[in-house]
Amino acid sequence: MFQRRRVCRVCDQGLTFRYTDPETLRQFMNRRGKILSRRMTRLCAKHQNWLAREIDRARKIALLPYEDKP
Repeated sequence: MFQRRRVCRVCDQGLTFRYTDPETLRQFMNRRGKILSRRMTRLCAKHQNWLAREIDRARKIALLPYEDKP
């Protein structure tokens, strides 16, 4: 048996990440504020790095929290 090849959601659907849009970025974070792994987000390495960079930018200008209290 063979497994279906995973397709990056950004490559497939043409999504964009902008640090000025925190609602889109929150989809790729867990409830505590951590960035989800590539396995969970189903992104390619290029877009996972892009996502992490945009989340870091949003955190620096206080649009996203570094960590939420439990």
